[in-house]
Amino acid sequence: MAGNVTDEIKQRVDIVDVVSRYTPLKRAGSIYKGNCPFHNERTPSFVVFPHTGTWHCFGACATGGDVITFVMRKENLDFREAVELLAKEAGIELTPREEERDGQQRARIYAANDAAATYFEHILHNHAAAEPARRYLERRQIDAPTQQLFRLGFALDGWNHLRDYLLERGFAIELLLEAGLIKRNDERNSVFDMFRNRVIFPIRDRQGRVIGFGGRVLDDGLPKYLNTSETPVFHKSHVIYGLDLASRAIRERDQVVIVEGYMDVIAAHQYGFANVIACMGTALTPEQLRQLQHYTDNFVLALDADTAGQQATLRGLNQARQSLVRVRKPVVTPTGVQIEERLGANLTISRMPIGKDPDDVIRQDPAAWHAAVDAAKPLVDFYFDVVAGQSDLNSARGKGQVVAELSPLIAELGDEIERQHYIQRLSRLVQVDETTIAGRVAAASKTQRAELERRQQQGRVERASTDDAEALPGEERPSDSPVRAREAAAATTPRQPGRFEHEDHLLANLISDDGLLVWLAGVTERLELSALSGDDWRNLENREIFLALKRYLSSDEPWDLELFQESLPPSLHGRLADLTTYAMRSPHSSLPHLREDAIKVLVRMRIEHLKQDTSQIKFLLLEMERAGEQDAARSMFKVSNQYLRELSHLQQVMGRLPQELSRRNRAEGGLKLY
Repeated sequence: MAGNVTDEIKQRVDIVDVVSRYTPLKRAGSIYKGNCPFHNERTPSFVVFPHTGTWHCFGACATGGDVITFVMRKENLDFREAVELLAKEAGIELTPREEERDGQQRARIYAANDAAATYFEHILHNHAAAEPARRYLERRQIDAPTQQLFRLGFALDGWNHLRDYLLERGFAIELLLEAGLIKRNDERNSVFDMFRNRVIFPIRDRQGRVIGFGGRVLDDGLPKYLNTSETPVFHKSHVIYGLDLASRAIRERDQVVIVEGYMDVIAAHQYGFANVIACMGTALTPEQLRQLQHYTDNFVLALDADTAGQQATLRGLNQARQSLVRVRKPVVTPTGVQIEERLGANLTISRMPIGKDPDDVIRQDPAAWHAAVDAAKPLVDFYFDVVAGQSDLNSARGKGQVVAELSPLIAELGDEIERQHYIQRLSRLVQVDETTIAGRVAAASKTQRAELERRQQQGRVERASTDDAEALPGEERPSDSPVRAREAAAATTPRQPGRFEHEDHLLANLISDDGLLVWLAGVTERLELSALSGDDWRNLENREIFLALKRYLSSDEPWDLELFQESLPPSLHGRLADLTTYAMRSPHSSLPHLREDAIKVLVRMRIEHLKQDTSQIKFLLLEMERAGEQDAARSMFKVSNQYLRELSHLQQVMGRLPQELSRRNRAEGGLKLY
């Protein structure tokens, strides 16, 4: 449902007809007025403007909107429901866009997965055939509350138990196939359950929705663990097991502990270590690490102590070095100042005792687990131990491999004393003089700077290429994904600010900086202005996105554009993409400039709205005087005076803004969040 559908609704639906169903309206020249349907009043203050398709209450409500906002408010409907109601009345067929259809299909998959999880849970706790699974969980000392917390279940040893259960509840075969709950046998032209005779571990996303399952056999069958195949909602490289339960603790402790298995996570949470998660697969992926860095920059990898576990750890750490967010720092050198990148995370390794995994340590001695996490070694120290243990330090080739592997890590260290410490340690390890090792580290640092410059140059080339492409005719509309729009915007020329209204500009910047709304709340209070609210937005789609943004930012979730998009109805995704694209083209290069722009735009926006309202009131007063409605005119004149006082206050605030912002920047050190 694109934005032009709402425009079509406004064109086809007679706002006077709709409002008249709820309150009698009287024509006064080219407008209609009546008692406000949202509050009790004796003097009519509610006005409908047919030529603009809008309404406004100049009384206690002091708000207005279009026919969609009127129906939303009067019928207590959300945006989508109001649009559907009015579209049906106007005879407009709502044809879902591909993205919206995909969203609806994903919702059906979530529902099927949730129903399957409920079924597996019931079988585990109530079916006689699940007794071996119950004994298994008892041996692993997983108590009943923890089983319920993780929704553990059991799949019966049969081909069609889950299939038949879900079919009886109205889920289609094709949907179950797409969700990975059943599989097709082409030779026999039949379908069968994906999970059979296994303990079931439901896998949930960050929002707690069941996206897939893991199943563990209770005998010697293979594979020991079986996971849901790739589906529209389950992507193994993105999945983090337990994150929905761990996110709050990760933020509070400013640390995440990464383990390998389901049982490791479950045991940790049962014993109170709630900041523990597991990544699907043996090697960490860039997508998983970037997700976790939304919550903390402190990573502890608590993986098995055997050789295979160490190799998995090294693979994970290599991924981490390549994918974690990096910080850029100016470094003074003999030839001038250079910009270098440093890993923006603290990576440490916790080694488990030989022969034990985290699950064993946690269950047998929780205090030992706590101590092991606290004693986690820095990444470079762990690398030294592992690389030294796997290399032939008596051969020139072995020494060269060790230096080649460790030099880039040392080069990434931001502290010069730390760097020198590890240069000396590497020198002693391979028995090569420090000067030679320092030269290798310097070369690695130079290579890293060259890679940074290469990426920057590539970005400039891509931007130039996109600029040329924009001149071509027949260009398709950018994707409605705000993430893709954000990436595309970085490679396009700035759009003229005048193409967007003030409220579009402000909302785009609120989306681009999740701390801006909080900062604005503090500034408006100091300036004796009302806090930013839904009534500030005259554009309905902007209002809905703003209200959703407030709800999202007041939740426990860290800011994530993709998650925010998921919180919106699909009908607003296109609008969000437009705003995100516009924000990326904004010329503001620093946080103080962004804040200064935001408060100025908010004040200007309110001044514009008040000028529009006072202009309408002047027109209404003329109509009332012509009709001899003296009481109504006196009441409206009071409203006009109130609006003029508010307008005068806003104009005074605008004059004080430069001084107030200068004082505030000095108090906050220029960049500190409010």
